[in-house]
Amino acid sequence: MASIRKLQSGNFQVQIRLQGLPSITKTFPKKKDAVAFSKQVEGNTELHRKLGKATALIPIFREWCNIYMAQYSGNDPSTAGRLYWWCGEFGDKPVTKIDEFMVDDGLIKLKKRNLTGSTINRYKSTLSAVFIYFVQHPDFKRSGFINPVRKETVSRFKENPSRDKFLTENEQERLLLACRTSHWERLYLLVLMALTTGARKGELLKLKWSSIDFSTRVARLDTSKNGKPRLLPLTHPVIKELMRLRENTDHLIFHSTIRENTPFDIKKSWIKALKQSNIDYCRFHDLRHTAASNLVKAGRTLFEVGTLLGHSSTTMTARYSHLAIQDTQNMVDSVMGVIK
Repeated sequence: MASIRKLQSGNFQVQIRLQGLPSITKTFPKKKDAVAFSKQVEGNTELHRKLGKATALIPIFREWCNIYMAQYSGNDPSTAGRLYWWCGEFGDKPVTKIDEFMVDDGLIKLKKRNLTGSTINRYKSTLSAVFIYFVQHPDFKRSGFINPVRKETVSRFKENPSRDKFLTENEQERLLLACRTSHWERLYLLVLMALTTGARKGELLKLKWSSIDFSTRVARLDTSKNGKPRLLPLTHPVIKELMRLRENTDHLIFHSTIRENTPFDIKKSWIKALKQSNIDYCRFHDLRHTAASNLVKAGRTLFEVGTLLGHSSTTMTARYSHLAIQDTQNMVDSVMGVIK
């Protein structure tokens, strides 16, 4: 007997209990998909019973991707698009019928599209996450299935060379000046916060007025990239600009001009500010690198820099170690300089 109930999230959960078979539970974003699945399972369980195989029905890949995305809580907006591509490769195949050779063929196709190694690796890691979720799922973790993406025969691709840019002091001044005259009056605040906190663009755009504690000069990030909350110390110039724009609402600080709970699309404003400040190439994310650069050049330790940036490991902060060469030289001179 199958039962379908609507969850608080808006999804529909199917629970199927039949004598002699283990309980099967699945969640779908649409009720029609839940009904179709229940009919499919009930139709197959009779065959399973006759064959003496009381096992859960293995879902097809496309169906499993829908289940995966229903519980996905990550911040990567490209995940759905990558899985859509993989569904085009083997969407109608049962998950356990997909092997490392099929995965490798898919990666080779991506390579022939002249995608960079870093981009292909993102497709690869997204696919692997789907298989990991399957392997760890209570209904299938005893199936003996092994994540095919992790097999040795699957191709590996080199990451792109880093194009990190560190703005000079003069470039930072020119950029902030251009932002002050932007048609979007909050661009200056956004860039100033990025340069002084090292926060990511997505983290800043999600800030609400309730996230700001004006008395302690701190902004609270409820969820960062690594899934942990983080506090951002705010400088006096940032607080001053926040006070100028302060609203008595709990809406996003950097909201759209149309919807107050939708982040503003900064692309046009950002490009215009770069052009006006005569900066040829700079991603918004490079403001994060620049913030780290400013701290290292001021003599702060890599540990302190990593703490501000919210790095989960020291290896992520090590990319800035070359900026601290002068401090390293001073350390060596003061300790080792007496050796002759």
